[in-house]
Amino acid sequence: MDQKTTLVDIIKLIYKRRKKILIATFLVSVITAIVMLMMPNYYKAITTFYAASTDLIKPDPIGGNVIQKKYYGNKDDIDRVLTVANSGVIRKKLVDKFDLYNHYDIDSTEKLSEYKINKKLSKLFVVKKNERDAIELSIEDKDRKLVADIANSARDMIQSELSGIVKSIQQSQMDSYSKKVKAKNQQLKVLIDSIKRIKDRYSIFDIETQGESLAKEITQTKGNLAFMQSKLSLIKNMRGIKRDSISFLKANIAGNISKLHDLDSLAIVFNSASMNVGMLVNQKNQLAKQLAIDNVKLNQLKSMLEANPKVLHIVEEAKMPLRKYRPVRSLYVLGAFILTLLFSILIVVIMEENKKIDWN
Repeated sequence: MDQKTTLVDIIKLIYKRRKKILIATFLVSVITAIVMLMMPNYYKAITTFYAASTDLIKPDPIGGNVIQKKYYGNKDDIDRVLTVANSGVIRKKLVDKFDLYNHYDIDSTEKLSEYKINKKLSKLFVVKKNERDAIELSIEDKDRKLVADIANSARDMIQSELSGIVKSIQQSQMDSYSKKVKAKNQQLKVLIDSIKRIKDRYSIFDIETQGESLAKEITQTKGNLAFMQSKLSLIKNMRGIKRDSISFLKANIAGNISKLHDLDSLAIVFNSASMNVGMLVNQKNQLAKQLAIDNVKLNQLKSMLEANPKVLHIVEEAKMPLRKYRPVRSLYVLGAFILTLLFSILIVVIMEENKKIDWN
């Protein structure tokens, strides 16, 4: 029966082969250190900002109502910023502005040049949301000054793209309101012309004053007519009254009856015309009120379009890094030392155990 290898046996074996193990470990560690010393230093610059709420690009409500606005964006606003930040538009602008093809030694005339530059940037250019819902934009490069310029420029490009999207939406809203205002102005002009035409046709200057005057005249005529009719019935049976007086009184009664008939006809026409004028005036006033509100909204949209919309709240600008970000050479050398030591021990144990096996 074969004897099993114990931990003590392994320790004895390691001690016995310690020189070979240490030499192999030392050689690998030295080679790793040399390789790491040949690797260039990479520096990292970070700029931090928050997404602004879409409430800031909405016009204020008309009137005395005050709506509490949010200044920092929600999940949708953050996603919108991240989408723009990681888009090909931003990367292309960075490549063009900083001539990154030459900077990364990539031939721009190659068939796969765009793929190579995007692959390179995907490793060095990172935009993500941190645990505080802020957005961190970071870039790594060998040039410590250039890395800060790229980070700040990338953030400004994101802000410019977002502002362009917002302005496009605002321009669309403003065009829509402009069409509404133009249509309502045309409607208002039609109503004003209709009111003027009716007033000119029926000689209406002031509905209220003319209506009161016409009603007063009708009442007065009715009173005079009633008085004359009563007087006629009283004196026509009296003796000594001249027939001329009675005839004159009858003529006055007939004249007042004709006048009252004319006034009634005029009142019917006036009431009908004034009713139409009143309806048109009410429509005109309501339309003018709506038009005034639309004009205020239109002016608000124009003002917001002319101003730069707030799309980002910048927390920290990217600064030129003072220390390298990577590689951490000591960790690589230590890792190589530990891995080589363990691997060497494993090889020694396997070789020793192999001797105990009768392969025949």
